[in-house]
Amino acid sequence: MLDYLRDMLDLALRKEVQGIHFWATVYVLVVLGGSLWHVLKVRAWPHAEGQLLSLGIRPLGGAGLGSGDADHVPSALYRYQVNGQEFLGHEISVWKMSASGLLKNAAYVLPRLVAVEPTGRVRIYYHPKHPNKSLLLRPGWMSLCSLTVAMGLTAALYLWSWHLP
Repeated sequence: MLDYLRDMLDLALRKEVQGIHFWATVYVLVVLGGSLWHVLKVRAWPHAEGQLLSLGIRPLGGAGLGSGDADHVPSALYRYQVNGQEFLGHEISVWKMSASGLLKNAAYVLPRLVAVEPTGRVRIYYHPKHPNKSLLLRPGWMSLCSLTVAMGLTAALYLWSWHLP
């Protein structure tokens, strides 16, 4: 195994495609693996009931851009309490997204997934050790499956490119 890693490092240093592809694959797998680990941890976060103050989309970079081509991002503001201490949160999901132009309405995907009671009450998932970190949407099985499939496809592409006939 160490010999293979050394060979791939040698190839990468000589700017050969297989070595570069190998280390790019390792990088992508580490990033996807870290994301998978984070999603698994967030799925275990406790929840509290809170009050939704606003939910929708906003221009990226703040209000007042005035351009129809500006990127738009999901936006939320909510209040919740943990152990008697009050917090304000604004994150909707572990997934970040933005949209612009004709696809601007795609930014509404995450806000539409938030279950809001008629009274404005929402369930808020918060980090148990840092309750100021919170989300309105708990990552689901689709998140886990998507990351796992992406990892499998990344590894398969490398193996298919360099080790299968």
